[in-house]
Amino acid sequence: MNNGRMWLVVNPTIGIPIFLGGVVLASLSVHTAILTQTTWFGDFLRGAQKTAPVAELRTDGKSPVVLRTDDGKAAFAINVAPASADSSSYVIKVDRLPGELALATTKQE
Repeated sequence: MNNGRMWLVVNPTIGIPIFLGGVVLASLSVHTAILTQTTWFGDFLRGAQKTAPVAELRTDGKSPVVLRTDDGKAAFAINVAPASADSSSYVIKVDRLPGELALATTKQE
């Protein structure tokens, strides 16, 4: 046994419960910190859905899907088009939107 001499100094009936108690206290403190310092973990434990909706890709060739940052500014536009008329393949084009173009794209929606 590796480090077997330790039990000559510390009695196993005292050392093992202290070790396992330390593991339990460390685990509880980490979980408590996660619950108190995050906003999503409690919802996750209750089985709530994600708060941010997932953007749906359009395949009809109409206006692109615009992905926004947390502050509401348009950041990316996603266009999805069929590769050919008889194919089940699609071409996905992602464009990063500069400031002026972002405003023009958001008005189309």
